[in-house]
Amino acid sequence: MTFNGTGGNAYGGIATYPYNFTVSGHPESLMCIGYNEHISGGETWLANVYSVDGYGALIGNVQKADELAYLYKLALGTNGKNSIYNAEAWYINEGVPTPDPDPALNALVTGMTFTKGEFSGMQVYVPIDGSQSFGEIPQTFYGTPEPSTLLTLGTGLLGLAGLARKRLLH
Repeated sequence: MTFNGTGGNAYGGIATYPYNFTVSGHPESLMCIGYNEHISGGETWLANVYSVDGYGALIGNVQKADELAYLYKLALGTNGKNSIYNAEAWYINEGVPTPDPDPALNALVTGMTFTKGEFSGMQVYVPIDGSQSFGEIPQTFYGTPEPSTLLTLGTGLLGLAGLARKRLLH
């Protein structure tokens, strides 16, 4: 992952979604869920990629992972123009910035029931400590693969399916 800069949105002077990256050679717009960690332009690092459900299992709190995914979904819907969604994700994840940026939104999100697999199109990028090129430990980010990434994956899967079919026929 390489951090290329922010998209110009902010909450209280702090950058919010979208954060622009190059991930495995593809451009990605991600939302950070960590307020206390920091990144710098041009910084690179490795990350483990999880589904939202997998991330929930990793942190031992599937509900929290789903709440963060829902806030990311809301941020996507406004192209990041409403920075309160990113600020609320920081609050839910780490309790900052304080006070709660939007108690009504918090009450709505923390009271929601989510369907297993509801956020199956999302990925969570968790930094691998010690892999960063410089700076502090980077934040964890939520994202959705760019269409070109999905097309590449889909094309690869179709190729594998064709190969498997060919092997079965012979």
